[in-house]
Formats: sequence, C-alpha cells, structure tokens
Amino acid sequence: MNWRRPAICEREGCRNAYADFLLGIPRRSIRLDPLTDRKRTSKKLGLFITDTFKVTPKLTLDYGMRWDYFSSTVWRDGLMFNWDPASGNVIVPDSAQSKISPLYPKNLKIAAGDPVPHPGKRNFVPRFGAAYRLNDKTVIRGGYGLFNEFLGQLARLSGGGPFEISETYFNSITNGQPLFQMPNPFPASLANSTVSSQSVTAYPKETNTGLIHQFNFTVERQIADMGFRLSFIGSRNRGMNYGIGINQPQPSLVPFDSSRRPFPQFVGASVFRTNGASNYDSMNFVANRRVGWVTVDMHWTWAHGMTNMQNLENPYAPLAWNRDFLAKHRAVFNTMWDLPFERGKKLRRNMPAVANKIVGGWSLAWVTYLQTGQYFSPAFSDDDPSNTNTFGGLPNRTCNGNLAPGQRTIGHWFDTSCFSNPAAGRCGNSGANVLEGPGLHAHNITVVKNFKLTETREL
Repeated sequence: MNWRRPAICEREGCRNAYADFLLGIPRRSIRLDPLTDRKRTSKKLGLFITDTFKVTPKLTLDYGMRWDYFSSTVWRDGLMFNWDPASGNVIVPDSAQSKISPLYPKNLKIAAGDPVPHPGKRNFVPRFGAAYRLNDKTVIRGGYGLFNEFLGQLARLSGGGPFEISETYFNSITNGQPLFQMPNPFPASLANSTVSSQSVTAYPKETNTGLIHQFNFTVERQIADMGFRLSFIGSRNRGMNYGIGINQPQPSLVPFDSSRRPFPQFVGASVFRTNGASNYDSMNFVANRRVGWVTVDMHWTWAHGMTNMQNLENPYAPLAWNRDFLAKHRAVFNTMWDLPFERGKKLRRNMPAVANKIVGGWSLAWVTYLQTGQYFSPAFSDDDPSNTNTFGGLPNRTCNGNLAPGQRTIGHWFDTSCFSNPAAGRCGNSGANVLEGPGLHAHNITVVKNFKLTETREL
C-alpha cells in the first residue's frame, strides 16, 4: 500500500495528506497474485554484406546492405495478453482462456485472439562510405548509414493481466464516505466490483521499427608528428517508438472523476506510437601524437540534440521539440609520458645497472575529463491543476531560470522564481531539459612501471 499521497481532491477542496493517514484513508492500495517460475524468450538476427572498391589510387568506396530481424518476446507457458483500444477488449490466446483468474474483474471484456505482435521482415538498410586522399598528409572521408531501431531485449511483453492479478485502487470520497479505508484497504466485493483496478498496454499488432539516419564528414591532416581530425557527425531518427498513457481526460476546470477517463474500466491505459523523432549534430576535434617520450590523445566534442518525445504529459497535445539531456561540450585528454630516468636517456646516462632497474622504466599517465552540465527538467509536485489525476509534472515558465555560473550553489542551482504551478485546468508550459546541471572536471593520474622478472614474466 502506498501511504505517501499528495491529496484526494473533491469538489469542496483538497484533503490534508497527513490527516488522511491518521484517519486510515490511503490514496491508493495495491496487491499482487504473482505467477512464478516462468521463462520468456526473444531472438535477434542480423545479416550484412559489404564491399570495398578502389575507384582510383586516391578514391576508395565502401558500400553494403544489412538486414535485421527482431522476434517478438513470448512467455513459454503461453499466458500472454494484449489490449485492443478500438474495441476495448483484452486479447488472450484461446488456449489460455481456462487460465484466467476468477478475480479478474467481470466488467472487463476478454476476447480470444493472437496477442503477440508480428515482427517486421523488411528491415533492409544500406551503408555507404568514401575516402579521398588529397595528398600524402591529407584525407577527406564521409559516410552515410541507415540503422534499424532496436526496441530492447525482452521488450513488448504483457504477461500478467488476466492471469497474474495486479490490482491498483485509487480512493475516492462520495458524500463523505471513502471507497475503502483501513483496516481493509480494498473495495468490498472485489470479485463482482466494477471499480477500476487494472491497467493495460496496447502493443501494435504489426511492429514498425524506426529508422536511424547517421552521417559524417571528416578531414584528417598530419602536421609534423601530430595527427589532426575535424569531423561533423549527425543523425536524424524518424518513426521512433514510444509509449504514452492515454487514460486521462482532457485538461479542464472540471474536477477529476474516474468516469471522465476515456476507458473508465481501467486505472491506466497505454499505447505505443511511432511518430517519435530526434536530431543530433556535433563537431568533433581530435589531436594525436604517438611517437617519442610523450604520447597524447585529445578529443573535444561540441554537440546539440533535440527530440520530440521529452514531454508526454498530455496525450492530446501535439509533440513538441525539446532539448535532449546530453552535455554541450565534452573534452578528454589522455597523455602518457615515459619518464626519462632510464640509462641511455637524457637523465641518468651513466646510471649503474642495479639503480637503473629501480628508477628506470617508469611512465606517467594522465587522463582528464572536462564536461559542461547535462540538462534537466524543472518539476512541481503534490498538485493536479489539470484535473487529470496526474500529480506533478512540468511547471509554468516565465523566464530563463538558469543562473549565472558564479551564482550557482548546491542549495540554489537555478532561479526558482522563474517557475510556478500551472494555472487551473492546464498543464505546464515549460519545455523539457531547459536547465543546465553541474559540469564534470575529473583528473586521473597513474604512475606505472613494469619489472621484468624473467624472459616471459613481468610484474
């Protein structure tokens, strides 16, 4: 049971959470009757063909094609289900009808059918790359590749539902009487109750994976004993999958009531949509020196990402582009210095053999990470201004909110006066990831020496 509750709001106002706790009126109650010792499986297969063709001594082409197959995940005992939003039916295999729990609410319609999503079989994606040598010290490279979205291992699997009862009840008060209270935190006559207690998710019958377009352009140049590389790297992801809850009413001034839900027979209902998108653009600079006493690898990335799947609070609102969470700048310095204490080097040229074994052969490794802050979203809690039974979320934003770097402290990182709870009947207007978090400065120093014990062994 969840005793941490924002409040139960009625037409005459909101009740005090601590007072409700003392009265024994929880905001919600949960119980589970689990299935045990179950096994689930999924499979993945990727096949590709590639070729390299040297057009001229200076121009080389690489091209290929890949095909991916991602099977659906299934429970080996066959106790699976899906949900059809069009009919409202819970779909279960005909062979599993006898396994439905007698506690599954009778007001939920069950229909026989195939609940397993069908994986796509046309996931062919091309790859192309080219390299052109301007001269012995300058090369230009570029490439484009199309990749299939991978939904995740053991993804899109509903294995509870009518077979493994998980009940969630949200309390309500009618004419001063709660739907349930302690010591019995569940509604009466559950077997025949029409009170919403179940949540469902609809997985598309035909699985469509998104397409990830990746592209890059690079110039490489050697100057003296240093190598330099400047690259543009980007991606455009389209048709991406994401889940969203749809069982909430439109934001309004009308107080929330479960009868206002689109599917009032369920506590929660989610679907997967395939109109997600994201963009990524970055500039990457690399410098290398891999000869002599000192070897250096330096990397700096300047990146910017956007996605339209960051704010899914209101399922009726169109998708909007928001900043991704990733840091704008990231630099890494990796340096290895062979200390000049060994006999024959600038220092200790005339060192005795025994002393040389002790002080010679040491190396100093220095790795440094410098990164600006990742972005995060502001939030409010313990309130439901939209009257959709969603407590908390993105607030209203009236100004930038980011403080100058010199004004930031652990206790006051951003300007809270720029944010407020949304107006009654509305969701917040703030974008996602509008605030910059703390950066990262990390330094790692290591001193290393190899002691040769025998011809084949070292310490």
